[in-house]
Amino acid sequence: MPNPANQLPFEVIATRTLDVNGEPAFHLRIGRPVLEADGVTWRCDYAVEGPSTNHQSSFFGVDAVQALLNVIYIMSVEAEMSEENLSGRLTWGGQREHFGLPAPEADPERKKLAHE
Repeated sequence: MPNPANQLPFEVIATRTLDVNGEPAFHLRIGRPVLEADGVTWRCDYAVEGPSTNHQSSFFGVDAVQALLNVIYIMSVEAEMSEENLSGRLTWGGQREHFGLPAPEADPERKKLAHE
């Protein structure tokens, strides 16, 4: 069963809820980026929670914006790879892919590195 946002081990700053079989049941939650103890690396926590999916993790960056963008990119991938989506049950505003989130390929530097 998914954790309510107030029970996550990080401060949630943004959420998106997707529909599973037409009902709001798949939650993407993004935490506030925080500076790691090394004083250089930024971490951004996130959670993906649905009827068949329950995953929490972190992504990092050289600053808060990069850490946040990395989380948004990976959430797009995790939503698309979820059991809920692979079984054709996941939508957002009628969309059956991307769900209003940028794909990692949206970053020109990532795209360039992928083709090198």
